[in-house]
Amino acid sequence: MEQRVLRFETHTGVRIYSLPVEVFPQFYANVYLVIADGLVCLIDTGSGHGNSNTDLVAGFAAIQALWGEKLSLADVNQIILTHAHIDHFGGLGFVRQFTQAPTAIHIADRRVITNYDGRLLFASKALSRFLRHAGVSAEQHQHLMGMYLHNKDAFRPQPIEQTFEDGDRLCNLFEVIYTPGHCPGQVCLRLDEVLFSADHILARTAPHLAPEMITPGTGLEHYISGLRQVAKLDGIELTLGGHEQPIENLAQRLEQIFASNQRKIDRISDLLKAQPQTVAQLSAAMYRGLQGYDQLLGIEKVGAFVEYLYLRGYVRPVNIAPDNDDRDPINVMYELF
Repeated sequence: MEQRVLRFETHTGVRIYSLPVEVFPQFYANVYLVIADGLVCLIDTGSGHGNSNTDLVAGFAAIQALWGEKLSLADVNQIILTHAHIDHFGGLGFVRQFTQAPTAIHIADRRVITNYDGRLLFASKALSRFLRHAGVSAEQHQHLMGMYLHNKDAFRPQPIEQTFEDGDRLCNLFEVIYTPGHCPGQVCLRLDEVLFSADHILARTAPHLAPEMITPGTGLEHYISGLRQVAKLDGIELTLGGHEQPIENLAQRLEQIFASNQRKIDRISDLLKAQPQTVAQLSAAMYRGLQGYDQLLGIEKVGAFVEYLYLRGYVRPVNIAPDNDDRDPINVMYELF
């Protein structure tokens, strides 16, 4: 699909530009430039990998060529990060070569940027425990952990000048709607009749979810709660996601997402009704043929749904012995009950 810069204008005259950047090979994210009354705000920065930085600079050039906006990265006077995933914050160091604009992020994600190395160490150990819990083989565990850590050391910690929480108003313009689940500090931002939905709501696909046993603040429970928060909003005419195309009918898209989540719940329940299985076995049954990093994402997502069902008492582990062994359980099998 062709990637091109898009322009929008709100009812109050605020100008919004969507800049597509290739954050990973053949995978694009949307960086947004918002211009209003002296404010030149960049929402997200891309990944900093591959073509991402070049695409970001090209986006500014396209804005000038197509709409006469004589702006560059040096003119940015505010940066807002919607959440702390590398495809949205990894370009921060590059952007800061041109501007000293303050950077804002939800308080729950601040540590990822300011203490990147420490948080990566903590998260990788939690992921390792989860994969053993999920029932992957020793060989697969090594392979998946290697993929997870690949190129993770490219980002260097950065200072964060501003933090925000649910209900805050940023730049006297954006209303913060806290929507964790995909990421602990994931937010949506409302500007007039426009909603910047980041990765919480996308036009075609569902965002990745992982269980809270890896990272508190993620998981299906938080994600659904955030969807319900967004569903309460009135007057949203345009939704701009962190990836993919703009959404013109938010209510319809929310209905589709709720239905998709229920189908996954039903599918997992059916599989467990047939026989007890590990998270890894469930993932292999639900997402046949996944390769590479997608295999890890599939296991994490199924883990989030199994965790959701377990916390509601619909599934239970069947092979954890009541002994005094305080080691983390491995190869945990679940059954429906």
